[in-house]
Amino acid sequence: MAKRSKSEDLLKLLGRKAPSLATPASPTAPETTPAKRQAAQPAPARGQRKATPRAEQPMVQPIRGKAVQVYLHAEDEKIIRELAVWLAPHRKRINDSLVIKTVLRAAKTGPELLAAYDAAVKVDGRTREKRRTRHTA
Repeated sequence: MAKRSKSEDLLKLLGRKAPSLATPASPTAPETTPAKRQAAQPAPARGQRKATPRAEQPMVQPIRGKAVQVYLHAEDEKIIRELAVWLAPHRKRINDSLVIKTVLRAAKTGPELLAAYDAAVKVDGRTREKRRTRHTA
């Protein structure tokens, strides 16, 4: 049995014959010229503006953030879900990371922030006061 070629199998699936090495490859479908392509497109309606060239539009490159692992309590996750549900009808793509970023950007310093910090410290398991023991000699 002859060894199978992946490219021949793909061409067979596409319904084309494999090009022979002796003859130059000829396209199966005639290529359309750019003039024909432009004529086939409908003309823009009146009142519509042409898109400005990419050089004139300011390109905002997304900044890739650093991966951070955050431990959340059930109450915190519930708050994130509530915020995501509220944001859902206003925006297309909602996830936990975007909700957290949004809240961080909206947060302002003041007594509310201090109260929220104090509430978070109470449930945080890492911030326990260390008891100092005195060794008597």
